[in-house]
Amino acid sequence: MKELQPPPTHRETFRVRCRETDRNGLLKLSSWFDFLQEAAANHAAQLGVGLEALSERGLLWVLSRLHLSIRRYPAIGESVTVETWPNGFRRLFAHRQFRLTGEDGGEMAVASSAWLLLSAEKLRPIRLEQLPAALPPNAEKPDYFPLETKLPEPEVPARFQIRVRPTMEDVNGHLNNAEYAGLVQDCATGPGESSPRFREVELHFLSAVRAPELLTVGGIRSGSRFLCCGRNEAGQLSFNAAAELQ
Repeated sequence: MKELQPPPTHRETFRVRCRETDRNGLLKLSSWFDFLQEAAANHAAQLGVGLEALSERGLLWVLSRLHLSIRRYPAIGESVTVETWPNGFRRLFAHRQFRLTGEDGGEMAVASSAWLLLSAEKLRPIRLEQLPAALPPNAEKPDYFPLETKLPEPEVPARFQIRVRPTMEDVNGHLNNAEYAGLVQDCATGPGESSPRFREVELHFLSAVRAPELLTVGGIRSGSRFLCCGRNEAGQLSFNAAAELQ
C-alpha cells in the first residue's frame, strides 16, 4: 500500500469567541496571532516537524518575524478559515505563509512568517537541514512579504510596564507570541480610546522574556504610522513592531 504523504498546505477554521475580541466586538490583534500560531503548529505536526517530533531530538521552533496585512476584521460568532503552507528556507529562517478567509470565501488577511529552529538546551540556531522530515517547497503558492529587513529600533517614550506572569508563557517557557501582539495593541490605544484597527503590522521577536521579568513597552505614532518596542529589565530590546493603522 502506498504511504500517504502529508498535505503540503493546511486549512483550519476557527469561530471567533467573545474573549477573542476587543470592546468593539472585533478580533483582537493577539487573537489573529493565536489563529496563525495554532494553524502553523498543527500543520507542522502533520509534516513530522511539530512539537513532539522536535522535542524528541532536543529541538524547538521559535517565531522570529511576522507580517500581517488585514483587509477586514471578523466579529463575534464569525468563522475564519486559515490556509497555511511552508515555502522554503532563507539562511537560518524557515518561511511560512498564511491566507485567511471568511464564511463567504472573501479574503480577510494574509501573512508571512519566519521561524528559527533552535537547540532546546542552548537556545541557539540549528541548521534547518537537521529537521526530521523534509518540508514541501510550495513554490507555486504566494509569498506575501520578504521579512528580510530589520525593523527600526526607535527611542520611544515608555507607555507602561508589565510583569510577565506564568499564564502568559508558552510551552517553551517564554512570553507567548500572541501576548506581544496584545502589548502592541495596548500601546497603540490612548487613554479612554477604543482599540485602533490595524491595516498592517510587522512584529520581530528579538529576545525571550519569562515570568516574573518586567517588560517596559513604549510607542510613538505619526499619522497612521505606529512604532512600538519592548525592553527587558536589563534594557535589552525584546521585541519591536511597525504598524499602519486604519
